[in-house]
Amino acid sequence: MAVNVSLVRDTKWLTLEVCREFQRGTCSRSDAECKFAHPSRSCHVENGRVIACFDSLKGRCTRENCKYLHPPPHLKTQLEINGRNNLIQQKTAAAMFAQQMQFMLPGAQLQPI
Repeated sequence: MAVNVSLVRDTKWLTLEVCREFQRGTCSRSDAECKFAHPSRSCHVENGRVIACFDSLKGRCTRENCKYLHPPPHLKTQLEINGRNNLIQQKTAAAMFAQQMQFMLPGAQLQPI
């Protein structure tokens, strides 16, 4: 018997908190200086958080008026670290799940998708 094991894509690591002062129009820091996001009007903000553009992180977003944040370098670096940590967590969870399935279904061949 074969059991398929796949990683679920988690985009929580791409979210950033929006600067509250920026939302009020009172932030004195530039995008490059503030530790919180300063999204453009085209970005979708929900519950004080904004999702960063994955394509922008890879340097290949070509959308005009992208609804996702194109983060400045210091926030991009933090998102890349978050992404690596998230990937490590997902792989660890998948390995643990596969190990548990092997225990529950002896002889099963687990095939990653």
